[in-house]
Amino acid sequence: MLRRTDPKAVTSEALLTMPIHERLVKLNWLGQLWTAPDGTPLLPVEFVGRQGRTVQLVDVREAEELTGPLGYVPGSVWLPLARIHEAASRWPAGTPVVLVSRHGGPRAAQAAQALERLGMEFVAVMDGGITAWRKFGFATMRDDAILRQTEVPAPAPVEIETAPGPLTQAQIEAHIGDAQRVRWVKMAALMLHSKTSCVDGRDDHAVVGTPGGDAGEFLLALAAVERVTGQPVPLERIGALLEGYVETFGHFYIHSDTIAGNNLIRAMRADPALSDRLPPTSSGPKEWRAFLNSPPEALRPLVLEHMIAPGNLGCGHLRLMLQHPERYMIRRPLVEAFLRALFSMRWNGMVELDLVILGGGHEEGAVVNVRLEQGVWAFTRVPLISPACGTAGVQMFVNHPQVADFMREQVARYFTTHPELLPLGEAEYGILRKDIRRLAEIQQAATLSVLAKGLPVFDVVFRNAREFTVKAAGVVG
Repeated sequence: MLRRTDPKAVTSEALLTMPIHERLVKLNWLGQLWTAPDGTPLLPVEFVGRQGRTVQLVDVREAEELTGPLGYVPGSVWLPLARIHEAASRWPAGTPVVLVSRHGGPRAAQAAQALERLGMEFVAVMDGGITAWRKFGFATMRDDAILRQTEVPAPAPVEIETAPGPLTQAQIEAHIGDAQRVRWVKMAALMLHSKTSCVDGRDDHAVVGTPGGDAGEFLLALAAVERVTGQPVPLERIGALLEGYVETFGHFYIHSDTIAGNNLIRAMRADPALSDRLPPTSSGPKEWRAFLNSPPEALRPLVLEHMIAPGNLGCGHLRLMLQHPERYMIRRPLVEAFLRALFSMRWNGMVELDLVILGGGHEEGAVVNVRLEQGVWAFTRVPLISPACGTAGVQMFVNHPQVADFMREQVARYFTTHPELLPLGEAEYGILRKDIRRLAEIQQAATLSVLAKGLPVFDVVFRNAREFTVKAAGVVG
């Protein structure tokens, strides 16, 4: 008998009946899920840490463990194993529930089995438990607030009342003050194990955001390299540079969206060289995701050209780079060569290249710049913030300028230590770092002037994990 969390048990027909954001959450869940030899469904810590309010974290340990040295995940609910059945009455059967124990062992596995028997459809154990969470670099809390929370029946999740349109300072404050919408992680752990996401507000995960995410940062650095050296980067070296970049920094983020995905499918169906070699017209999101993650070898050159067409790219920052390269001070062939290299490397098995599919159109109501009062260094904890705000699908662009600046210093170091690929050395590090910083401001302004024109800008400054200020900082011109 199939487990409820087995990907095979969730059909494309069932997924198509879900709202787009829920569908993408479930697809991402299934894509990350794996099953231990004893049958326990597991999700990796890094994936869980980025979910924000898209999943419900349930801690099944005993009370004294929650206030002990390991602490608990902020925003989680306490239901010890003896009371785990209460989860089935608190949340709908389709709610994604992640169970947390000390090591992700027998207690959490028993809780998962119990919830599945009670009809919960998306249940998994956080692999490695709270121990792995802390080893990864995520923050925990040790107070007794989580214990007092369950002394009375848990209320329905509090949602911020929003309507389409600009967000207010009060709404931003309420959003940032919600522990389920903010995750804290050490900068060093972010660099080693995680990725930099786009500022795009459609991402339901808790993110550290810069324009275009890792893809935007890589292209930013390439453009700066050409400005500093006065020479074009040979396009045939982009693949080697990207491979070395991923080996140095780890996971690499690029995103698209469902609108661009549908455009891509229509374009390929209209291509006589492809139309009769694609998945059937009855295929759903799971089948198309499988096809695009690994097209047949013979079709890859044709599919690739469709994938790099601007109308088929869901990342507005990258799309605008292709459409208006002069505004970004970058060559279009450089962007195209990067995209060809990235998709080809994904197809050839480089699992660190993470293509995230976002849902729907842009409904952002603000631009939020996130800073830390004490600045950023390698072991600073930095906040990952969920851009989804409230009940009406309103979002915010989330930008982390300090984190981005720290990362760009490391990127500049990378590009000046590969003389076999680029005419740069240690002597050019300082000037490259400065040019990356200047060009980043130009490129960010170019993207926000299109995607966020007229939206209010807010500066969020954290003193620590509990104290922060929100100040209005103008409007995007």
